[in-house]
Amino acid sequence: MGPDGKDLGEIASVVLFENEKVKIWNLIVEPGEASDWHLHGRDYVTVIVESNGHLDAQYGDGTGTVSDNAVGDFTYHDSHQIHRVVNNTDTRYKNVLIELK
Repeated sequence: MGPDGKDLGEIASVVLFENEKVKIWNLIVEPGEASDWHLHGRDYVTVIVESNGHLDAQYGDGTGTVSDNAVGDFTYHDSHQIHRVVNNTDTRYKNVLIELK
């Protein structure tokens, strides 16, 4: 359950591909919107494909961070906690998220 009292949602917007080794998603967050509160069950890599440079991450424990990123940046994620991302900019944010099975 998320900090908003609702069930956790999907980790991204659209599944692009899945097989026995990986699951690939698009995460799209429009200006002023947020992703669902969610929890990753697997390690994953994100690759930024659209961004104006900033994305806010909010965590279930009340903490948060701001990511500075550019198109082409990638990050390996192996720390899993309930979170969501918020786009507090005036342009769309989009990444490709690759879950490792």
